Amino acid sequence: MSAPLVPPDIVIPRLPWVPVYADRLWESNFFAVATDAEFRAAFCLWLKSWNQTPPGSLPTDDRLLCRLAELNGNLAKWRKVKGIALRHWVECDDGRLYHPVIAEFVILAANKLNTNQRRTINATKNRWKSTKDVSVTDSVTDPYSTGHRYPPPYPPRDGEGGKGFSTFGLKNGAARSAPINPKIMGHSAPCHCDNCTRWAAQQRSAG
Repeated sequence: MSAPLVPPDIVIPRLPWVPVYADRLWESNFFAVATDAEFRAAFCLWLKSWNQTPPGSLPTDDRLLCRLAELNGNLAKWRKVKGIALRHWVECDDGRLYHPVIAEFVILAANKLNTNQRRTINATKNRWKSTKDVSVTDSVTDPYSTGHRYPPPYPPRDGEGGKGFSTFGLKNGAARSAPINPKIMGHSAPCHCDNCTRWAAQQRSAG
């Protein structure tokens, strides 16, 4: 006996599909000589071997093979198809059966999955690194959520946080704009900013 054709440390997830190379199958001697029952049993074993441990292997117990071949535990029927259904399967040192072609496909699939996983991990690390590298000045803060007294487009007016600022592009001394509802500005009562004070006065005079 030889060493297992699939390394024992290979692990692949339970896949909803397995590769089947149609041209290799149609041109094989197995397809030329297998009966319908033999082909069905063999095909079931090929598919189910992917979910075994190691993937791509089969047990040697006829009772287990009969169940994997979907023969409803009919050992007599299994023995009739066993010779062709297990064509090219070989027993290895670990006491399990391996098919050279299936072992080849399993190793290819495992390598591809590992490569994709490494790419995903590296891409995630790079995205996380780029996020951490963004400076505070690059971030955008919603002034409404912070209760800022002068959320855009309401710049400071004369006497309110900075002398010399104009109001909506008007020169200093020009008429101020109408007061804005404090709720729209995100201000909470009581607020004594110029806008809220004028709004409260306007509401009292209107009442």
